[in-house]
Amino acid sequence: MIASDAARATSIVTGVVASVLAGTVTVILTLILILTLTNIPTVDAASGLTGSVRAGTAAARDVAYPTDTACDLDTVRSLASRHPDVRQFIVFSTDGFADTFGTGFVAARRSSGDWVCQTSPALARFGRSGTRPLIERRSGDGSTPAGVFPLGAITAWDGQRLNMFGNDPNPGVRSNVAYRDVRPEDCWGATPNAPDYNHLVERPGCAGPDDEWLPRFGGVYSHAAIIGANLDPITEATSGDAPGETPFAAAIFLHRHSYGLGRTSGPSRPTSGCVSLDATALVDAIIAIDPALDPHFAIGPAEYLRTSA
Repeated sequence: MIASDAARATSIVTGVVASVLAGTVTVILTLILILTLTNIPTVDAASGLTGSVRAGTAAARDVAYPTDTACDLDTVRSLASRHPDVRQFIVFSTDGFADTFGTGFVAARRSSGDWVCQTSPALARFGRSGTRPLIERRSGDGSTPAGVFPLGAITAWDGQRLNMFGNDPNPGVRSNVAYRDVRPEDCWGATPNAPDYNHLVERPGCAGPDDEWLPRFGGVYSHAAIIGANLDPITEATSGDAPGETPFAAAIFLHRHSYGLGRTSGPSRPTSGCVSLDATALVDAIIAIDPALDPHFAIGPAEYLRTSA
């Protein structure tokens, strides 16, 4: 009787322990599932960075974008049909070639093939003479080059390679974007048919009337992205830096609006040939630009972008 009772007691205890353990495992698994669903990790394929999904941001594996933003994806898809290797467009569109006002936004293609808006359309300014296809324009004519151009890349006089620059500190561009803090010696040559045309050279003060001494532009060049119009992003070849060559374009950037007289707000002015956004929209755009997506600027009237660019 004693042995039998002991065996029975042991069996009962063993069953209770098994039940408790099973219940504990179930609770742990349930907690893990809840934590997983409320903190889904996203991986950026370009940078390899991992983070949690923020409210209002889609959980795309390779492209982050706000879920509540709309933009002109019809134009983007038309551009993509002619530029299939491009996975990111920085679009600056107008109603017509003579317009100096328009909109600017960034869109990217997910690995699924879907195009999404990465920034909201913002008021953009263009050249005082509107836009003009690159092959038709000339330096100094006041127009912004129309067409599709890569994110520019150039080597400065001190050997630094750059895609963007600024008189203000790096606002947080992606790690694969080369950002240069403007130096007192920085001069962007823009004198047609001179050796320095469309090159960043060492010349404090920039004596030439067309050349741009970058520190002088202050907040307008708080941050600027180089647009590869008349600038090969690999070889840095440009037309117009030798006698007899056509000076199509130099110093074409995406930068902050100019408001005149050192102001930081108010009515914006047209550019001399660049494209511009307000300070907030500018930072939103440049931190979205990702060289891993082969980003290209698409500039010009919407109909031109849909059918020809």
